Amino acid sequence: MMKKYIRLSIETEDKIGVTLKILGKIYSRHISLNSVEVFSKRVNIQIEDIESQEIKDITNDLMQLEDVISIKEIKLLEFEKSSKRLEAIIDSVDEGVIALNPKLEIEFFNDYSEKIFDYDKTELLGKNIKSFLGKSTNLIGFLEQGKNYDNIETFIQNERVEGRYLASGRAIKDDDGYSAGAVLTIKDYKKAKELADIVISSEDDQFKDIIGNSNAIYNLKKIAKAVAKSDSTILIRGESGTGKELFARAIKNLSQRENQRFITINCAAIPDSLIESELFGYEKGSFTGALNSGKLGLFKEADKGTLFLDEIGELSLTTQAKLLRVLQEGVVRRIGSSKEEKVDVRIICATHRNLEEMIEKGMFREDLYYRLNVIPLEIPPLRDRKEDIPLLVSYFVQKMNKKLNKSVGSTSMVFLERLMSYEYTGNIRELENIMERAMNLCEGAILSEEHLMLNPAKEKDNEKAFEIIRSEASLKKQLEDIEKQILLNNIETDMSIRKTAKKLGLSHTALINKLKKYNLKM
Repeated sequence: MMKKYIRLSIETEDKIGVTLKILGKIYSRHISLNSVEVFSKRVNIQIEDIESQEIKDITNDLMQLEDVISIKEIKLLEFEKSSKRLEAIIDSVDEGVIALNPKLEIEFFNDYSEKIFDYDKTELLGKNIKSFLGKSTNLIGFLEQGKNYDNIETFIQNERVEGRYLASGRAIKDDDGYSAGAVLTIKDYKKAKELADIVISSEDDQFKDIIGNSNAIYNLKKIAKAVAKSDSTILIRGESGTGKELFARAIKNLSQRENQRFITINCAAIPDSLIESELFGYEKGSFTGALNSGKLGLFKEADKGTLFLDEIGELSLTTQAKLLRVLQEGVVRRIGSSKEEKVDVRIICATHRNLEEMIEKGMFREDLYYRLNVIPLEIPPLRDRKEDIPLLVSYFVQKMNKKLNKSVGSTSMVFLERLMSYEYTGNIRELENIMERAMNLCEGAILSEEHLMLNPAKEKDNEKAFEIIRSEASLKKQLEDIEKQILLNNIETDMSIRKTAKKLGLSHTALINKLKKYNLKM
């Protein structure tokens, strides 16, 4: 049964000390005071439920104070109104919302959580979240470390439910950067996917294989969608393994040529002596080894469609000159023929090379560069968009579950942390290989650190941090060592207390206190 309270709003003169006088009167009556709100010319109080005569008595006492103007009973204090409004908003959303205190005890459990998890909130309030999430979840580590995360796929198993969910979490920190609790939002995985399938547009669907919600990828997709409808030449740049061909295919599928052919060629994979015949074709008997029937060439095969020239920077200067002519005049001439044939092809090309540097060295034609670089798209390497790694990991888990007939549901915190701190020279392709190795080694439902086979050379910058995590010290000592290492890494690079404080989300004073604690100096 909920405890009842009396709430009074006291209008006062705007004078110093009036609140203290009011509290003194309440104390003299031995009345239990629960809450106080102080405003300019108004004090709101919440006291224990008392008899009507006692209310009259305390009201008379307060009215005798020369600074009190009027008193009225109210239904709710201002903070209660705000809390009720917020609770109503949270209860109206189609996501489970769970608020935790620093001990990870449940302090709030919204209506939607009750519905999807089949619990009454009164059964869980005050209980540790671990008993609700179950042993198979990967969220405990994130919560204990005060980590923020978005749309992490997790497996929740307790006495009422068992299944896959998407969870996001935000750590609540005090002014000194210490944990003051956390808020979880949880969505049913199946329903979230069904909703995504319903609302997804045809444009977004073309980019479904390009995984990522970082600002860099979002903006890149936005530009790609905008230019897809035109026939302008596109130059996609990015390191090996970043997904250049995926972007090219998505653009083609959104273009006016979506129902026409999409021909791809890796210019680096074909010897220079054969590249011209592949691109432009040849007449029968043009050279030794030529097919008796001759060959159309990729430009003619892609007529009315799209030709994707991957690794365009590997073409010889001779082939570059012939490609330039095709782009300028829209005609090709097969090897061994004097006849020119018109072609209507949209060109999308890609490279990992620095074409500007190649131009300076005389290795790439400047006029061809300007013909190709009409619409440039730069795909960032994975190391520059690590916020996409959790989403990519979730995608590869689903993909490998089907491929390897596994039933992995989630990843441990350390597993994900090591992937986040790894330097990917091979980008997404390398991450996919790492995930496939890990999935092959995993026999249970959770991917853990023991399933990772990483290149030690690419983890050297994080070696000290992992030594700390694996040490025999107490949890408090390990956390302090990690905090010290983080501070040390940042002050060495920033050389500014204000800059470091802002980056770490600390107040200026809090950072100075931490530096003193660990005897660190800027």
